[in-house]
Amino acid sequence: MRVLPTLKSLLAGAVLFAAVGVAANASAQTRLHGMNAHGEHGSAGGGGYTNWSGGATTHQGRHWADGVNGGNFSGHNSYSKNPDGSALANFSNAGHTSAGGNFAGNGSYSRGTNGSWSGNSQSSGSGPHGSYATSTSTANGVTTHTATATNANGQTYDHSGTYTQGQGYNRSASGPNGNYNTAVTNSNGATSRNTNATNASGASYKGNTSYTPGQGYTHSASCTNASGATVSCN
Repeated sequence: MRVLPTLKSLLAGAVLFAAVGVAANASAQTRLHGMNAHGEHGSAGGGGYTNWSGGATTHQGRHWADGVNGGNFSGHNSYSKNPDGSALANFSNAGHTSAGGNFAGNGSYSRGTNGSWSGNSQSSGSGPHGSYATSTSTANGVTTHTATATNANGQTYDHSGTYTQGQGYNRSASGPNGNYNTAVTNSNGATSRNTNATNASGASYKGNTSYTPGQGYTHSASCTNASGATVSCN
């Protein structure tokens, strides 16, 4: 396989890295791993190393797969952690399906010495049944996610959401069948959820549910039909 020389080079480089690390610091330790497999459905393999030295951890890894019908997948990942608690992680993957589809994803996240995370990731794909794209980002305790998908008929679905640590989240979506928005908030131990939804014909729903510790739940809702007249939500 064409990938075996690459894998062997990776492992050889890891061995050299380990030798240098041990020579420079007697307390350093390096663990290597590698594998490859072949069968009637294709072949796959991967390799990498993890090094511990002076309270720091470093990891590097790669993986791949080739199917007999033309599909393939490959990617790599890395992670490092410092003695002060800070860390950094990265990943990247991509592939091609035997049906003519493509997909890919990548991301990078870091952790500060105070334990807070920040970074972003993306993914996308396309094929005979449509396409999609997603994006996620985190910073200052707030995580935001968006996604868009289009089916083979050209219909598009959109989704977005935001989560704020310790405060709650909101999310919304829209598509050929209608749209909705929901928000959950936490304040002084009480949790409240508000939801609005409208279907493709124009009928709507609005609801609120709240929970207060020691007091229980409350719920209220209102609905309208396609003409805007108030109707029962049952």
